Formats: sequence, structure tokens, C-alpha cells
Amino acid sequence: MIELREISTANFEECLRLKLTEGQQNFVASNAYSLAEAYALRNTGQYTPMPFAIYHDNQMVGFIMAIYEPDDDEKIYYLARLMIDQRFQGKGFGKAAMLKMIELMKTFPYGPAESIVLSCSRDNTAAYNLYTSLGFVDTGEFDADGDVYCRFSL
Repeated sequence: MIELREISTANFEECLRLKLTEGQQNFVASNAYSLAEAYALRNTGQYTPMPFAIYHDNQMVGFIMAIYEPDDDEKIYYLARLMIDQRFQGKGFGKAAMLKMIELMKTFPYGPAESIVLSCSRDNTAAYNLYTSLGFVDTGEFDADGDVYCRFSL
């Protein structure tokens, strides 16, 4: 069973040791970068980061992070990161973690939102196919890195 646990001093270093395959490193920022980003965002007071370690049977298998972005024109939860350690890929943990995170965001823990948004390279076919299989819709719009935005309506 998959469980999302907040990042703490007890699991921080273990989270930093999680690794992607060599071919995936171009698609996903490191966990160190993600946790630093979460810290910086929290300090601005504008956005609320939601970083979690992904556990299966009490073993950390990955990392996921969303950000609540209550901008004036639209309020969204932005799925910033999803990674499963290379040792645990292909076991359905990414999909299960996404379902848990979607379930959590549907409770609007930091405020109301119209949708969940993420960006993904279409070349990252495993991730792109996962997101679209869960109901995320390719908007045809691209971010500064050339990744396509996908949207899940709440």
C-alpha cells in the first residue's frame, strides 16, 4: 500500500538518496532542488509547497511535490515533481502515488482550486502516458522549457 508522508528531519536524507535512471535525469529536477524550492516557496508566503516522500510497506520508494498557487486569475494545485527511485520503477508506485496526491488535493487542504496542472515533456512517454491515463488533458500550451501543460479539472 502506498502512503504519502511529509518530509521531516527523520527522512530528509533518505529522500536525497533516491535516484532516477540516467535517461530520466533530464526530465525531473533532483530531490535536493525540489526541497530547496519548497523551502524558498514557503518563505515567500505566496505559494504553499506540499512535498511528500512516497512509501510502500514502510520503505521510501519515491518523492512527490505539489504547490498550491492561489493567483488572482486562477487558483490551482501545481504538480511540480513525481519521481520513483530506479529500484522501484515498473511496480505501479507512480500511479498509486498520483492517485493519493489527487485524492489529497481534492480535499483542498490549502484552499479551493479549479484544477491540478502539471508540465511534462512529451518525450518522457512513461510519465506523459501515466498522466493522461489518469485524466490529465494536454492543453497544447508549453512552459519555458518546452514541456506541455496538462490539466485535471477539479
